[in-house]
Amino acid sequence: MDKALADLIRMSNVTGKDPALVLGGGGNTSVKTEDGRHMYIKASGTALKDMNEQRGWRRLRIEPVLAILQDRSLPKLDAIGRENTVVSRLLEACDDNCGNGARPSVESHLHALLKSHVIHLHPLAVSAYVNARRGQTELARLFSEEKVPPLWVPYADPGYMLAKKIAGLVAGYQQEHGCKPQILFLEKHGVFVTADSANAALRLVHKAIERCESRLKPARAIRIKAPAPEDVTVAKLAIRKAVFAATGLYVPVSYFPATPNLAAFMAHRDSRALLAAPALHPEELVFANGPALWVENTDPARITRGIETRVARTRKAPYAFVVKGLGLFIAADKSLAPLAAEMEDGSVAVRMHAHRFGGVLGLNKREQEFINNWESEAFRKKLVGGAGKGELSNRIAVVTGAGSGLGRSIAVGLAKAGALVALTDIDEKAAQETADLIARAKSKDQAKVIRCDVTSEDSVRAAFQGLLAHWGGLDILVNAAGVAPPYALVDMPVDKWRMALEVNLTGYLLMAREAARIMIAQGMGGSIINLSSKSGLDASKNNTAYNATKAGELHMARGWALELGEHGIRVNSIAPGNVFEGSRIWNPEYIKVCAKKNRIKPQEVIPFYVNKTALRREIKGQDIADAVVFLCSDKARTITGQTLVADSGQVMVR
Repeated sequence: MDKALADLIRMSNVTGKDPALVLGGGGNTSVKTEDGRHMYIKASGTALKDMNEQRGWRRLRIEPVLAILQDRSLPKLDAIGRENTVVSRLLEACDDNCGNGARPSVESHLHALLKSHVIHLHPLAVSAYVNARRGQTELARLFSEEKVPPLWVPYADPGYMLAKKIAGLVAGYQQEHGCKPQILFLEKHGVFVTADSANAALRLVHKAIERCESRLKPARAIRIKAPAPEDVTVAKLAIRKAVFAATGLYVPVSYFPATPNLAAFMAHRDSRALLAAPALHPEELVFANGPALWVENTDPARITRGIETRVARTRKAPYAFVVKGLGLFIAADKSLAPLAAEMEDGSVAVRMHAHRFGGVLGLNKREQEFINNWESEAFRKKLVGGAGKGELSNRIAVVTGAGSGLGRSIAVGLAKAGALVALTDIDEKAAQETADLIARAKSKDQAKVIRCDVTSEDSVRAAFQGLLAHWGGLDILVNAAGVAPPYALVDMPVDKWRMALEVNLTGYLLMAREAARIMIAQGMGGSIINLSSKSGLDASKNNTAYNATKAGELHMARGWALELGEHGIRVNSIAPGNVFEGSRIWNPEYIKVCAKKNRIKPQEVIPFYVNKTALRREIKGQDIADAVVFLCSDKARTITGQTLVADSGQVMVR
């Protein structure tokens, strides 16, 4: 491995694994080659700790990178056009075999100005100063005895403008001190250290952090009693409802118990005022949509007003909510939640420190506007949060019987449409196989396996508690678990009859009852779908239990639609035709029964039933999944109490 690349990986990994040095895995590193012609630099969106020989970096030719700063045409462009041009120029300067679409850091031209080994970080100890009104004065006092003093860099928009400002400041510094600066403190941003070796750069990092920490007071030890689970659930539902009311967006809500920083902050007398200050730095604005919103109590209407006020001021709804006495709640994609939580836990610590140094210094309105419109930050966020949402984006769904057959097809279909899907089944292994399918098709964050026996009240209640603990709400229930004991009336065992009643009727009832309670408490409406069958409309021979229960499911759904309509909860049924693909019902024994019933050979059963349809088309799991997605979507917003027959035209609704 090239020595410069080896140094880059080592510096990145060492700093990236130290939580005192990085915020959300962010930061940049670079190392120049010995001949001074090339520079290895971290790629955008890569966590420092994850960089290795194969990924997470790009190699640039330094000459065209520095030429960007000399181009007199760039300042004449508007900000967005200028930054997009710079991104293109940096990609053109890449000289490596990395074909994975990784971008070099947008600060590459800044790194090119400094010494051979550069580390850029956003440690909380540094943020306490660079985000404080007297921060520059405090840092000057801390480093007053240094022969090579740090360089203070007043705020500039990240990217080209920051590089231009630092170019001028470094030139002036070099003229005054006869050398380039070793430490650069960037207002509302972070710290750069620059040295002639990896070891020297790492030593400088620790020196800067230790010096900054020496003037900071540790958070006051505050003991908070662990909140009751029901109080956390109430807060989650209230926040989710408020976000929906203010923005029309569906979001999962995650809970993070109070850390020492957060506990001290909740006890601070000025906590509300400290959170009223704007975002501290670009990372907080991008990955948390600004500072957390202070929540005194969990009244959804008050939280809604708080969100609306924030949106009116900043055009962004906050992801984070500090609920007094409970902790931190994040209303955002599950993939973003841990990062946003880390941002906000650090933010409250910085705000308390900055309060001692003259007050919080955050991004002003113009600075925020630039970040909001900067494509490079949107690119970084996309790498963390994923792409490709879908018409059911972030709606939270429960599918019973998700381990096989139509339950599996429906669960995968909902996930492909963007929903977050709880896969409930008595067979956890089978449900996990469905989760693996969703992970390959979309994201592992979109599925959660929850064991559930739909005939048990305790099991159903526990399943929904697990759902609320994980995602904090509910929008969709699909009752798909079912059995079909194939017996003629004269041969029908009563235990099989009762089993069908328990799974196909009691199971649907218990799941719908619990779902309706949550949806009503949440106050955002919802959709319940009973997966019935064409046999619920047009009875089939030797299928007494199935005929009865499938017809019952239709009528239960109609009654529920009348009961729940005032809460905005729609209830519909889907009556599929014969779906053979992946079905546990259409097992070899059942096919033999059907063959005997119709006086045909087992291998003729599937073609026989397909030919009974008007379309002469076999129904697939995807067909039923598409019908479910439609009924759960806003396109079906006026449809309730109805039965959608997806059977290729075998049974006509009368």
